[in-house]
Parts: sequence; structure tokens; C-alpha cells
Amino acid sequence: MIAVFGGLLAVFGAFCYALSSVAIVKSAQSARGRGNDVFLSIVTTATVSGGLWLLIGPPLPEYGAAVFLGVGYFVLAGLLGNVLGRLTLFRSVELAGAIETGLIRRLIPVFAAVLAFFFLGEVMTPAIMVAFLLVTTGVVVMMTSPSRRSGLPGVISERPAAERQKGRLLALGSAGGYGSSLVARKMAMQYLPDPLAGVFVGALTGLFWFGASAILRYSPQTQLRALLQKPSGWQLLAAVAMSTGQITLFFALMLADVTVVALISSVEMFFAVWLAAYVFKTENRPGRRFYLSSAMAGTGVILLALAPVLS
Repeated sequence: MIAVFGGLLAVFGAFCYALSSVAIVKSAQSARGRGNDVFLSIVTTATVSGGLWLLIGPPLPEYGAAVFLGVGYFVLAGLLGNVLGRLTLFRSVELAGAIETGLIRRLIPVFAAVLAFFFLGEVMTPAIMVAFLLVTTGVVVMMTSPSRRSGLPGVISERPAAERQKGRLLALGSAGGYGSSLVARKMAMQYLPDPLAGVFVGALTGLFWFGASAILRYSPQTQLRALLQKPSGWQLLAAVAMSTGQITLFFALMLADVTVVALISSVEMFFAVWLAAYVFKTENRPGRRFYLSSAMAGTGVILLALAPVLS
């Protein structure tokens, strides 16, 4: 029963991530509040994770070399995930849409597994290799497909083909950032096994990066005003949904196996299709090529999730 509840949490977390992507698209329609989307999402993540850390987190360990190594890897994970991964994610959704970005984000476990092979010594089994081929082929098929209008109104359908392709490449960079951040976080957990502390340290790293980059620019006051301006309702929804999804998946991992959570959370892409194309109608309904790519990528994700069982 506990494992079933963990699976339901994973489904809810995937829905939150998909809702966040659609909210990013909606916020792109308005100039008010633009420029601080990522900053607002990181502030929300830091607030929620920090509060949970204080309430239910374990006691702080004694200071030592292991603790500093763990914090260092958490900082690296924050740069890779909260800065590189999240910046490119938000811009990718604006340019390519929540649907295509969601599909390309299926490469996250592929990046993570490859880097884990080199840095953590994890074994590359035949099942993992087949999964790589399926996921990569599915994403390549979608990325090389022409963008066609299907008659539905929407912000993304009006984007030039060059901008949509740039959004796809940014989504690829986001998948690499998130995948490598997972490996960095796993390395950190070997020295400081406190996931909530890791999320909080990573969020603080992102906040420091945004503040430092704003100060070092030629017009720091303008940059700081852009970060601190009043956000729109859609931006708030995107930030809250993304933070809720991240924290929810953490609790799901506490109640269910990692493979189960990884498999169930992959339905984010299908939530994104439903919300973007049928509910909010911010994007065109995807064609047959997208569903073919989704089937290939989904099969690869399932194989990745089941790889420990099949090996």
C-alpha cells in the first residue's frame, strides 16, 4: 500500500512538471514579469526545500572533509540543474513548446547513465544500450521533423522554424544539465546523505549565481529590477508547480523504488501533450511522427527503468 501511494505521488509530480511547462508558455504571451521566471522558480524551490529541511531534515553532521566534499558536489549539482538545466528549460519551452521539450527531456536518464558509467563506475548492460538506441532515435526523429501548422491557434505555432529548432537544441542542453546534475547529486550523497539539504544548497547556488551575474553586468540596477519585478500569475504558477513537482518526487522516492518512480514520472510528456494541445491550446496537436517518437522514447525509458531487473 505504501508503494502504491509512492507511485501516485510520482504521477502527481509528473503532472506538476507538465503544468509548469504549459504555464511558462502562457507567461511568454505577456511582457509583464518576464525576465525573472527562472529566478522566481529557484526562490520557490529554496523556500520550500529549506522549510522542509528545518522541519523534517536529519541533524547536521559534524564538520569534516566529507561534509565539505558533499556540499561541494551539491553546489556543482545546483549549477548544472538550477542554472544550466533550468535556464535552458524555460527558454526551450518558450521557443519549442511544452510538448517537444517534454519529449527531448526523456534524454535525461540517458545522459545520467552515460556519466554514471564514467564517474561512478556503473555497468552498461545490453538492456541499457538498447534503451539508449531507442530513446536517442526517437528524439532525433522528432528533432529533424519539419514544423507544420495544424490550424490550432497558439503561441508556439507562430514561431519561425529557426526559433523552434533553437528551442529543441536548448531542450537538449537542459536534458544534459539535469542528467549531469543527478550524477553530481549522487556523488554528493556518498559524503552527505541528506537529499533535502542537497536541494536547498543547489537552490542557494542558483540564487547566488543570479545575484552575482546581475551585479557584474553593465547595468546591474536594471538587471536587479528585472529579477525583483512583480511576477505574473502564470509565472507564479510555473514556479510553484515546478517546486511542488520536485519535492513530490523526493517523497515518492522515500515510499517506492527508484525504478518505479522513474518509470511513472516519464508520463510527464503525455500530461504536457494533454494540457498544451487540448486544455490550454497553446500548441498544435502533435502528428503521427510525434507519437512514433514518443513510443520509441517511452520504450527506451521503460527499459532503462527495468535495466537492473533485466541484468
